[in-house]
Amino acid sequence: MDVRGDLVTAVYRPVEAQRALRADGRTLGPRLGAYQVLQALPLGEWVPVEGLTDREQRILPAIPTWTRKRRNGRLFRLADLPVRLDLLVTQGTEWLDALDRACVLGLAAPRMAVCFGPVDDGERAVWEADYRGVGLATYREGEMRILVHPQRTVPESAASLHWRLAEQVFSASQGALSERGSPKTVVPVEV
Repeated sequence: MDVRGDLVTAVYRPVEAQRALRADGRTLGPRLGAYQVLQALPLGEWVPVEGLTDREQRILPAIPTWTRKRRNGRLFRLADLPVRLDLLVTQGTEWLDALDRACVLGLAAPRMAVCFGPVDDGERAVWEADYRGVGLATYREGEMRILVHPQRTVPESAASLHWRLAEQVFSASQGALSERGSPKTVVPVEV
C-alpha cells in the first residue's frame, strides 16, 4: 500500500463473516463519521433510531444502506471490519528512518519498523521504539532480528480510524486480486 508516498506492507486476515456482504467489493468510503456511527451500534442487534444522538441521526443517511437494516424505527448493523489488520510494516535503511515512517501511520494499527542497515545506537533505538509503541526489527544477510515487539492493541480512541484503515486495506487487496489474481502484500503464516 502507498501511504503518503511510502510503501507500507499490511499483514491482514479476511473476515469470513463479511465476505458475502462485500461480494462486489463494497467499502464504506473515507468519511470518518460513518465509521463512528457504525461503531456506536452493536453488531447484530436491533437498536431504536431515537436512541442515537442528533449527530448520529444526521450522519445516518450518508452511510451506505448495505451496512444496516432499518425497520419500524430500529436499526440493525450488518457491517463490520472486512479484514483483521494484524500489522503495518515500514522499511528504512536506518532504524530512525524506519521508525519515523512507522510513526506517521498513527495508532490505527499495530506497527513494525524494519531497518536494513546496522543499528548504531541499539539502546536508544530500543528505547525510542518502545516509547512510540512501534515494533523494531533489523534485517541483515537474510536474518530478521526483532529488537522490540509491536503493541498489539489499538486504543479505543482510534477504533474508527482502525476500521477506516481496514477498509482501505480491503479495497487495495480487492484491486490487487482483480488485476493479478493474488494480493499485493505478502501475508506470513506466523507474525
